[in-house]
Amino acid sequence: MRVVVGSEGSRDFKQAQLDRHVEAMSRFIARAGDEARASLCCTMVLRSATSASAQAMILMKDALLDAHAQARAILAKLEPEDALKEFFATLSALSADAPETTLIRWARNPRLLEAHEQVTYGDDMCWSGDAMRRDASKRNPLVLFDTDAPEAARRGQLAFKALWAASVPVPLKTLVGRGPAKPSGTYEPTDDTPLNALRPSFPGWPLIRH
Repeated sequence: MRVVVGSEGSRDFKQAQLDRHVEAMSRFIARAGDEARASLCCTMVLRSATSASAQAMILMKDALLDAHAQARAILAKLEPEDALKEFFATLSALSADAPETTLIRWARNPRLLEAHEQVTYGDDMCWSGDAMRRDASKRNPLVLFDTDAPEAARRGQLAFKALWAASVPVPLKTLVGRGPAKPSGTYEPTDDTPLNALRPSFPGWPLIRH
């Protein structure tokens, strides 16, 4: 089933989005004991850690931990710093044994910003939002929730996999350090970041709305 969330006032829309993502995560968690239907993994392509789905995950962290759910995320912006660190702490708590570099990446190349925000909740729920390049205060608030839609979720997971490969790791000190915030246009490679990952080359990258 597809649910279209239309235009409302800015504040009302943000709260409605947060509520909708909390509802989707609650439904996702409710399936924890039904492994035959859904895997407890979220993939998240987001403008920043202030996006509604990221904030919903922070709010639902304890319930997600109890359900043994996990998540990975790709962000277009690494600021604001406090929100990024809080979001990363949640991802780390959900995947305590996973290396930090496997949990979050940065869509650094400007061409990747044409991709739309998208979250998959398990194997049959998918949310799609606006392009990551849009200013949050000026974007078109028309978004889509697909429920009981395994094909939409599968497409979202494939898109996430491709975008993950084209994105770059985030330095650990940016995620957990106490230094001053840095603009999203700066990047310092980690020791294990290959140099060619900092110069992605994929002409005509076909990122379209899913």
